[in-house]
Amino acid sequence: MENSFELTILFTLALVAGIGAQVLANFVGVPSIVFLLLFGLLLGPDGLSLVHPQTMGSGLEALVSLAVALILFEGGLNLRLQRLNQVSDSLRNLVLFGSLLTLVGGAVAAHYLGEFPWRLAFLFGSLVVVTGPTVINPILKRVRVDSAVSTLLEGEGVLIDPVGAILAVVVLQVVLSGHPSFLMALEQLSSRLAIGAAVGALGGWLMGSFLLWSRQFLTEDLRNSVVLAGALGVFVLAQSLRSEAGLMAVVLAGLVVRQKAAIAERSVRQFHGQLVVVAISVLFILLTSTLSIKAVFALGWGSVATVVCLMLLIRPLSIWLCTLSSDLNWRQKLFVAWLAPRGIVAASVASLFAILLTERGITGGDALKALVFLTISLTVTVQGLTAAWVARWLGLDQGSSTVIIGDHPLTSQLAQLMRSLNQTVEVIPLLSAQGSPKNGQNGSKSNRSAADSAHTGAEANGTSSKSSEKLSLTEAKSTPSNGRLPEDPPRSESAPGSLQEAVLSESALLKADIEYAETLLIMTLNPQVNWAIAELMVKLSVSATIWTVLLPDMPISEGIRTLQNPFPQLQRWASYVEANRTELRSITLPTLADLGLDTTDPNLSFTAAKESISAARATLLNPFSAQMGLGDPVLERLRDQFAYRIKADLCLPLLLLRPQRLGRWLRGGGVRVSGDLSQPSRAFYLPEPEIWRRGDRIYYLERISSPVDAAGKANTLTAKESEPLTEDRDPLGSEPLPQYVDGVKLHFDL
Repeated sequence: MENSFELTILFTLALVAGIGAQVLANFVGVPSIVFLLLFGLLLGPDGLSLVHPQTMGSGLEALVSLAVALILFEGGLNLRLQRLNQVSDSLRNLVLFGSLLTLVGGAVAAHYLGEFPWRLAFLFGSLVVVTGPTVINPILKRVRVDSAVSTLLEGEGVLIDPVGAILAVVVLQVVLSGHPSFLMALEQLSSRLAIGAAVGALGGWLMGSFLLWSRQFLTEDLRNSVVLAGALGVFVLAQSLRSEAGLMAVVLAGLVVRQKAAIAERSVRQFHGQLVVVAISVLFILLTSTLSIKAVFALGWGSVATVVCLMLLIRPLSIWLCTLSSDLNWRQKLFVAWLAPRGIVAASVASLFAILLTERGITGGDALKALVFLTISLTVTVQGLTAAWVARWLGLDQGSSTVIIGDHPLTSQLAQLMRSLNQTVEVIPLLSAQGSPKNGQNGSKSNRSAADSAHTGAEANGTSSKSSEKLSLTEAKSTPSNGRLPEDPPRSESAPGSLQEAVLSESALLKADIEYAETLLIMTLNPQVNWAIAELMVKLSVSATIWTVLLPDMPISEGIRTLQNPFPQLQRWASYVEANRTELRSITLPTLADLGLDTTDPNLSFTAAKESISAARATLLNPFSAQMGLGDPVLERLRDQFAYRIKADLCLPLLLLRPQRLGRWLRGGGVRVSGDLSQPSRAFYLPEPEIWRRGDRIYYLERISSPVDAAGKANTLTAKESEPLTEDRDPLGSEPLPQYVDGVKLHFDL
C-alpha cells in the first residue's frame, strides 16, 4: 500500500512538472523539451531528489514502450501523404541512406572525438539517427517556411523515428552477440520493417473503416477510445510477432487511418494530440530525472565536439547527398541541414539501452545515455531557438499565414493587398451546390440578393454521400442591434422554407494548409454561412484564430472572434468594389494630410504643433498611455476623423500593420513589408479606429463616387451637416433592413 502511494506521488509530480514545463515553454515561445529537461534535472537525484523512477522497476520500460507507440501513432495521423509527392525522392533518400550516413558518421565522431569504444560509438550513432515530430512540428508552427521544406522535415521526423529505433535495436543485438554480421543485421532490420508495415496497414484500414461505419451510432468519445485501443493493439500484435516491429506498425496505422477516414479522424487527431502532450510531459520528466549531471560533465569537451560535428558536418553532408537531384535551392537545403533536433524517441531508447547494458554487465551505459541527452539538449536549444532567425536570414520565413474563406468581394481586395506585402495568404472560394464557384462575376448580384436575405436563425446540415459529409450544427437566434426589427419582418418571395446552399471543399482546405494557418478569416455574402463555416472550423479543431462577420447576438462557440464592422456596411462596400468605385490607399499614423485637412493653415499647424509638443511631454511621463493614444489630441483627432469617414462610407480600413519591437526572433511569424526582414509586424483585419496607435500603418479603401452620386451626396450632407452623426441618421440615407431565409445548408465536400 505504501509503495502504491509512492507511485501515485511519483506520477503526480511528473505530470505537474511536465505540464508546467509545457505551459511555460508555450508562453516563452521555445521548444518544450528545453524546460522539460530543466525540470527533470531539478526534480531528480542531483537536484531536489523528489522523483525516483527506479521505484517503478520494469514498469518504467512498459510505460516508455506504450508512450512511444502513442507518440508515433499520433505522428502518422498528422502526416499528409498528398504533400509528400513533391519531396518523395529526397524523403526516401533521407530515410534509407541518410540514416546509414548518420549512423556511420555519428559512430566515427563518438569514437575519435568522444573517445567511446566502437560498440558504444555505433550505439550512439544509431540513437541519434532519429529527429522526431514532437520537436520538429512545434518549431515549424512557430517558423513558417515554404511547403517543400516543411513537408520534408515533417516527413523525415515521422518516418525516420521507427526506422531509427529499429536500427538501434538491431545494432544493440549485434553488439550484444559479439559477432558482427552485415547480413544478419540486414535481415533483422528488413523483417521488422516488413512485419510492422503489414500489421500497421491492416490495422489502420480496419480502424479507418470502423470510424466511417460507426459515425451513425457511436459518440465521438467512444470512437476516439476505440481508435486508442486499436492503436495499442496493433503495437502489441506486431511486437508479439517480432520485437520492435510495433514501432513501424503504429506509424503505418496512423497514416492509413488518416487516408481512409478523412474527416472522421479529425477528432481522433485532437484526442491523441492531447494524450501525446501528457505522455511527453510525464515521460520526459521521468527519463531526465534518471540522468546524472556528473556523468554529463565527465564526458568532457570531446563529447561536445562530437555533437558539434554531428550538427555542422554530418547532417549537412547527409542533406547535400540525399537532395542532390531535388528541386530544392541552396537556401532550402541549408535550412533543412540546420534543423535536426533530437527528441523523445532518442531519449526513450537511450534510457532503455542504458538499463539493458547495465543488466548485461557492459560498462558505459550511463555515459552513452549522458551523451544522447547532451545531443538532445544542444540540438533542441541551439537549433530550436535559432530556427526563426536562420529562416529569416535565408529569406525562407513566410511570416504568419492567413486563410480567407468566402465569396465576399472584399476578400479579393484583402488577399491582393496581403500578397503585395509578401504575406502568405490563401483564398478558398465557396462552391454552389452544383459545384461552380459562387464568387464569380456573373453570380455576384444573385449572391448579394441571397445575402441580403440573411436569416437570424442559422442552421447547417448536409447530405451523407460519397462526396459530401452530413454536419449538424445548432440553431442560432439573433436580432439586429438597433432594435428596429418590425414585429412581422418582410420576407422575400423565396424566403419561406428556402435554404442558402454552399459547398466547402476539404481538398481546398488541405491545399491551403489550414491546420498551420495563424489566422482564418471567414467573409461571405451571408452571415448565416459565416456562422456555419466558423462553427465547422471549431468542430474540426482548427488551431488558427477565427475571425468572421455576424449579425448581432448570434450565439457563437468559444474561439470565434467577430469583426466590429456592421454587416450592412460590408454589403454596401461589396457593391462599391464590384462597381470599381474604390481605391486602395495607406497612411502611417499620425499623418494628417491623408485626412483631407489643410495642413498649410497656419492656425491648424500652430495648434497641431502645440498639441504634438504636449503629447511628447506626456510620452516621457507615461509612455504606455502615449503609445495607446491616450491624452494625445492629434491622434484622437485623427481617429475621430476616420471614424466619421468610415461611418459615412467614405473609406473602409482593410488592414493594420503594427511593428513588433520586442524581438520576436524567437517566435518567428509576423508580416514583413516589402521584404523587410528586420521588423515583423502584427496584422489586424478591418480594424476600427479605436485600436489605432502611433506608428501603425493602415491600408484602407477610399470610395470614389460618380459625378451624379457625388452631387447628390454633397446636397444630403450639406443639409444635415449640423446634425450629430448617430446610429439613427446615416449620411447615406436609410438602409433597408436585412430579409431572412429559413436556414443554410453547408456541404463539406470530401
